[in-house]
Amino acid sequence: MNLSILIPCYNWDIYQFIKDLHHLCQKTKELTDFEIICLEDGSSIFFSNNKISKLKKLEYQVIKHNIGRSAIRNLLAKKAKYSWLLFIDCDSKIETPKFIKNYIDQIQLKEAENTVYYGETIYENTKSKKEITLHKKYGFSIESKRKSHVFSSHHFLIHKLNFEKNKFDEKIKSYGYEDVLFQIQSKLSFKHIHNPLYHTGLKNTNDFIKDCESGLKNISQYASDKDVIDKIKILQYWKIISSIHLDRVIVILFKLFKRVIIKNLHSSNPSLYLFQFYKLAFFCQLNIDSMKKRD
Repeated sequence: MNLSILIPCYNWDIYQFIKDLHHLCQKTKELTDFEIICLEDGSSIFFSNNKISKLKKLEYQVIKHNIGRSAIRNLLAKKAKYSWLLFIDCDSKIETPKFIKNYIDQIQLKEAENTVYYGETIYENTKSKKEITLHKKYGFSIESKRKSHVFSSHHFLIHKLNFEKNKFDEKIKSYGYEDVLFQIQSKLSFKHIHNPLYHTGLKNTNDFIKDCESGLKNISQYASDKDVIDKIKILQYWKIISSIHLDRVIVILFKLFKRVIIKNLHSSNPSLYLFQFYKLAFFCQLNIDSMKKRD
């Protein structure tokens, strides 16, 4: 079995992860041949990433200008030479020595060619800095559990022909929801499998909130799309709230208590309920502003 492993990189030290991944590929008997392609998507920090170029069967390339999370994956797929594509985010860490084998096992199944397989995203249960508490708590409590029914692009396997017919939407250039939109817009089956991989790229609270706001701006483009609404809970809540004209009330409350909410989110014990309220209120404000522009 041959495999193209595709890794979009952005301002992250990938050296140890790629080295471990490369070693794992060499040890996996079920893998006949492989290639690893890493593309720096307009990174401004490179660490010692260029050292991975010394590894065999590995291509490392720097793209000067950031093209976005959707376009970089489409470009990686175009460069791949094998029929099966395994996408992995750069801020990852191997959890099981069977990681590659677990994906190869899926390829043997009858429905494999028309199915996208994706495994768990897990987080290390170690003491961490206060600055990343919100992201870590959200990851443990919400993100990791949501993956059982909502596709995540943290790591996934897909046949190249199917990817070429169902590319990532390049209208989405910034962070957030490009993977959920990929699932909604494609005609493929998606299957969650037991194959964990650590997500090590936990962000400080300021950056995490900015990323969430970016994702909400992305899905606001699809706020009238029923298929998208049916898949994303925050859109479902917004639809109900706006239909009974409570969205403006929520925005008013948000403005009154924003300082208190932000203080809590930066604390050592942030409330996920307040964070969910923050996201909902932010989305309501986005749509109210959008309606004003149209008027």
